[in-house]
Amino acid sequence: MIGIPLYNDINDLHRLTGATLRTRDPLFHGFDMAETNNLTVSELPPHRANFYTLALNLNTQHLHYTLNRVEFDNPRYFILCVAPGQVVRWQKAGDWFGYCLFFKSEFLGVPTAVNFLQQYPFFNFNETNLIPVQPGKEEPLLTNFRQLLSEQATESAFSRPIMQATLHALLWQVRRIYEEREHLTPATKAYAIIAAQFQYLVNEHYLIRTTVDDYADLLHVTTNHLSQTIQAATGQPAKRFITQRRLAEARYLLQYTNNQVAEVAHHLGFSEPTHFIKFFRKETGTTPAAYRISVQPM
Repeated sequence: MIGIPLYNDINDLHRLTGATLRTRDPLFHGFDMAETNNLTVSELPPHRANFYTLALNLNTQHLHYTLNRVEFDNPRYFILCVAPGQVVRWQKAGDWFGYCLFFKSEFLGVPTAVNFLQQYPFFNFNETNLIPVQPGKEEPLLTNFRQLLSEQATESAFSRPIMQATLHALLWQVRRIYEEREHLTPATKAYAIIAAQFQYLVNEHYLIRTTVDDYADLLHVTTNHLSQTIQAATGQPAKRFITQRRLAEARYLLQYTNNQVAEVAHHLGFSEPTHFIKFFRKETGTTPAAYRISVQPM
């Protein structure tokens, strides 16, 4: 099988971690991370999920966390935002402290992930949003996390709309922290939202849609407008993101799987392995085989 394991069901991810936690709601599950401190596993291999993760980590120690290919060694106080499809792995030797939510955009009644990114661009697939939180500044976030878990447990009248409203409030709080950290101005916010939508679509379609024209059509804008917006928001040409997404997937597969180079080339849409090798060498300065060796643990 080509690729990194993808988990569509929240409970399947719980099973992977060895947790006894389960949810009856296929669209949402929140939990106190202390409930997972009896895990029999101390390391989770590279994987993807088809739902969002929003977590508030409060001084978990001896944690090594990798999101996409960015590594974080022993982060303590942080908000973690993981978009569907991002590659995650972790190792830890201590206990978890904090709260975690798994949810799908349908839980909030948002029709598409593109619409979701209009409100919450910090779930951009290409960003690794592990956002530091100063100790003592987490109380407003904690209030909403705890209310979500309380409503989930009671299942009282109107619990679901209350949970939906509370999750929206929590996400807006995270957006405020995100924008303050990124120093976004009103002018750059609009660019950032379009850039996030574009990058989401690239992530969804990069194997079959390879031109900027393709994505301009999907976003109902002109190619020139999209190109100018992406350049202004990111400092890079729009075409570069399409190329980089194919390259990123190649790196994931070479680093995290045992798939042969020819299999990786075919998966990425190259008619011949030699074409893939030429592409990879041009972008990285090395061959796929040499890259695989260079990223293996010593």
